Amino acid sequence: MQTSMRKLACMAFLLPVTLFGQNQDLDNVAGDLIFLTGKYVSPAAQATTYQSSGGWYTSAKKKALWDLEISLQGNVLFVPSSKQNVLIEQSSLVNLTIQGGETATSIPSALGGESNVIFEGVINDDVFEFEAPEGLDQSYVNHYQLQAGLGIWKGTTLIGRYSPKIKINKTHYQVLGIGIQHSISQWIPSLNATSFNLAGLVTYSNYNVSDEFTPANLVLGTINAINVEGESVQFSLLTSKTVKSFDFTAGVGLNVSTFSYEIGGDGELLLTVLNQALTTLEDNKSNIKADLGINYSIDNISINTMLTFGSYTNLIVGFNCNI
Repeated sequence: MQTSMRKLACMAFLLPVTLFGQNQDLDNVAGDLIFLTGKYVSPAAQATTYQSSGGWYTSAKKKALWDLEISLQGNVLFVPSSKQNVLIEQSSLVNLTIQGGETATSIPSALGGESNVIFEGVINDDVFEFEAPEGLDQSYVNHYQLQAGLGIWKGTTLIGRYSPKIKINKTHYQVLGIGIQHSISQWIPSLNATSFNLAGLVTYSNYNVSDEFTPANLVLGTINAINVEGESVQFSLLTSKTVKSFDFTAGVGLNVSTFSYEIGGDGELLLTVLNQALTTLEDNKSNIKADLGINYSIDNISINTMLTFGSYTNLIVGFNCNI
């Protein structure tokens, strides 16, 4: 009896290993799904870095010690049509085929609209099909965020940012961030005596984007969600010019981001294979972005707008109170 139990336990342990090693269909399907997932989520992941990169400052001027600026910001990301769809060629797929015998097709990205493309596949002679997931189906994405900047020593400002979790269709989005701005012009006497200001800014953002879509039945289980965890570090050089009650601002920055992905659904073996394969999508991405802004002050109150542009365009409108 003990021998039989040991054999049964051994078989239970080795079964997943056997399936992983010998089920070529599953391996090929996993590879195709990872390829499609990368195409689907990459535009949204890149857009998130731009949406979290703007509005970190209202001026390059240094704050007085313990001067506190509290801001309520509206954040609008414009979605270009070129980022709403991605081209999928049949030659890039191993197991899956585009229904209808097409050699290539266009499917929505996570920023796109409705989908009418169906893929077919085979696992152990079992045929399955699923529809390419739909996207946000919006030309822009907007949300609100709170920000606070505190003047500390040596012309340095400590900045914190919080965006409540929001839901857009079936997509959830949230971002947290922290930054440090330091006055450079204070160390240059000829510049410090003018109305021009120069500063450096380093920020860190952590964000989560989760997307639910129509469940796809893949024989061994279903998939119905993708979760993206990201973090980015941004290095920026800022300048501003004060003219009466206005501060005209400009900046250029380098944003370095890292993403990780997780697929949700049912079927332990299927999800294990897919999420292990998803680690191949985890990498660093770099983007150059630029800012242009105007800040108008009345006593301790100011209103600012900032346009951040690069691969995407992002608009910030902020109401700021200095305490």
